[in-house]
Amino acid sequence: MKRCIWSLIVCLLATPTLRADFTPIAGWDQQLFPSFLIGTAAIKSNFSEVPDNRLGDPNGLLGVEVVATQDNSKIEVTVEFGQYAETSQFSGWLPKQGETYTVFPKVKYRFEALSQCAQATPATVTYRVRLDGGPFEEKSATVTVRSIQDCPIKVQVDDEVVDTSLAFAVYVNEQHPFMDKLLREALDIGVVDSFTGYQAQSANEVLRQVYAIWDLLVARDVRYSSITTTAADSDQILSQNVRSLEDTVNNQQANCVDGSVLLVSLLRKIDIESFLILVPGHCYAGFFLDAEHTQALAIETTLIGVEAEEPDEVDALLAESVDASQRDEYSWPSFVQAIELGTHNFLSSQEKFQDESEADYHIIDISAARKLGVLPIPYRGKEKFVHFDHSEDLSEGDSDDEEEEDEEDDEDYEEGE
Repeated sequence: MKRCIWSLIVCLLATPTLRADFTPIAGWDQQLFPSFLIGTAAIKSNFSEVPDNRLGDPNGLLGVEVVATQDNSKIEVTVEFGQYAETSQFSGWLPKQGETYTVFPKVKYRFEALSQCAQATPATVTYRVRLDGGPFEEKSATVTVRSIQDCPIKVQVDDEVVDTSLAFAVYVNEQHPFMDKLLREALDIGVVDSFTGYQAQSANEVLRQVYAIWDLLVARDVRYSSITTTAADSDQILSQNVRSLEDTVNNQQANCVDGSVLLVSLLRKIDIESFLILVPGHCYAGFFLDAEHTQALAIETTLIGVEAEEPDEVDALLAESVDASQRDEYSWPSFVQAIELGTHNFLSSQEKFQDESEADYHIIDISAARKLGVLPIPYRGKEKFVHFDHSEDLSEGDSDDEEEEDEEDDEDYEEGE
């Protein structure tokens, strides 16, 4: 009996232990974008087709590549990501011996920490893998956590280009508390008495509301500022820096995406359906004139704050929408040009928007993105709203007029003497 037990022990000791040989997968080109992770955390679809040899989270970015040692090989994967995620695990089976599989646990990100990434920073991801009850093997990888303001546009993954331009929708935030404050300022200026969206069932009324918002941004002296570069870079990832709404509003600067995101956020706040328009190297905004989405216009947001001359002939719809008494001498000419230029370019590119081979032409439908589960980056309340008292500006103008009239009265009096 003792001899049998001893033989069994010797046999067990002589049996080679299965060790998990694996390769860590650390994001795209070892980079992670907090804006993408936050905005797509609740998404209801996959960004690309899921192959049969991929297990776990279909949209996961932190995982491992491993070869099955036998049919129905049991695998356990643990991912640790320091301050940016809780310990995350996957347990399952690798169906076929000799096949290579990618395994992605559903990572439990700490979204609050990710939202605080003001600039690109390195971080360590630790992976532990066990096959068929053997010991855990551990490996680590260093990733670059990009700034929350960096937006991935498209990514080269092996031989496939993954379109991630939908991530621009995360910067549109119709529920941002600054939106209500801006709309209050627009009402104080007086182009419109209220924002009613499509309730009036009038294209003229919708266009008047859009002009009221444009006029507000010009009154706040928002200017085009072409800052798009990011601190980190990659040959495999095309990305762009996008300012937060609070930065755009308070700093009065906007690149093409910043201005479009702000305008679309304001329009969606007043229930006017709007969208982002992406073309090679540029972004502008579009909106529907009716709730049925039968007529759309586009607006070139880089013309905000630009000095312009009103064209000799103005489209009838524009002319009828805003009474001459409500047209600001600075904002109205740029608004007319922005609508005409944006709509012309939008209509000229219709075929390319429909052509799947035109990878750089996209219409980012914010309503559709929200239905898919794409969420806006939440406002964390650190930046305070810088209020502009436009009533004071109007009062100053009245005072100047009164002073000029007083001077004219004095001159007349002296001439009478």
